[in-house]
Amino acid sequence: MKQLKHNLKFIIAIAILIMVTFITNCYLVKADETKNPSINSTITFYGNMSNKNGIILKWSKVPKSKGYVIYRNNKKIATIKSNKIKNYTDKKVKARKKYTYEIAPYTEVKGKKVLGVKSYKIRVKATKRNAKKINPARVVIPDLYYEDNYYVGLYESIKLHAKARVNKGLKKKKVYNSNLVWSSSDESLATVDQKGVVTANDNRKTGTVYITARAVNGVKKIIKVDVMNYYNPVKFKDYKVVPEELAPLFGKYKNEMCDIATYFAFDNKISNMKIDLEEDGLSVKTQPEIELNEKIEKSLYTVMNDLCLHFEIKDGYLKVTYNDYFSNGSIFKYNIICCIDKASEEKFKYQIGYAKLCERWYYSEERNIIWSKRLWNYRTKNIEF
Repeated sequence: MKQLKHNLKFIIAIAILIMVTFITNCYLVKADETKNPSINSTITFYGNMSNKNGIILKWSKVPKSKGYVIYRNNKKIATIKSNKIKNYTDKKVKARKKYTYEIAPYTEVKGKKVLGVKSYKIRVKATKRNAKKINPARVVIPDLYYEDNYYVGLYESIKLHAKARVNKGLKKKKVYNSNLVWSSSDESLATVDQKGVVTANDNRKTGTVYITARAVNGVKKIIKVDVMNYYNPVKFKDYKVVPEELAPLFGKYKNEMCDIATYFAFDNKISNMKIDLEEDGLSVKTQPEIELNEKIEKSLYTVMNDLCLHFEIKDGYLKVTYNDYFSNGSIFKYNIICCIDKASEEKFKYQIGYAKLCERWYYSEERNIIWSKRLWNYRTKNIEF
């Protein structure tokens, strides 16, 4: 009996040792795979029909991989034992049939093959030379929608446009499938839906995101989009038209001015309000009376007190005014206008009398001249009819 118990304990101990060894080895394989991020890097993959040979598949090289495994209709059809080879021809295809392909890079860990992440699926049609509908050869932005640069503001959206096309010169042929798959390189910056609408996220993160429009067979167009905070631009390019009384808003007090604009654009969306200093000049007053963020109230006080400015929010824009008074009662008003509501910019964009400083920011002047009798007589005598 004692011998039996002893043998049982020995067997249990051996079993536990085997299990621990197995788990450790599995962990090590996963750990080695994790330490080699290149094996899991995104691979560019596309295919097209070669009338002579079959369907040609091409892909981008994955560094540090040993080779690639190719799948057709979810079944492995080939192993490429070199990461320097970046194409493969599938000759076992039948005309007018469609085939789905994937590719995965692999490496070796302790003598065992370890697969990386599979590519997206592509769908390629085996077409004949005289076919009227063929695989897409490129993805393009139509001329009507082409821009040198694409921008989207925080909390805003833009619509991108792209088309799957055949090669130039093939005027009598069309793509058999014009659908596109849209994706974003960084969804913490911006997302894109399957209609090409790019939406900046609400985390106030700015930067560059790359939006991809991919055809069914993998050919694609990558579009660069800059996510911007229009209320805190890196630089005001054209502020030299602004008089010296307002110029400090774009230099010494740029941070305060941009903080104020950002606050009223995102955090306190009041439609109409006037902001001035109290009569004693020691604090900020608002009409109607509302509670302001402590930091913003301090920024408002600083710029109004140092530069003698007045703030007003009206109809979706923030207006900052410097009044220049003359002895005869005339007033020149120099205004900085920030469109804190995107729609309000249409009022200033194409109207004479507004100088654009950068996106959403404008400069204007108002002149309320009171004519003296002597000046009026002088002016009218010199008018030619």
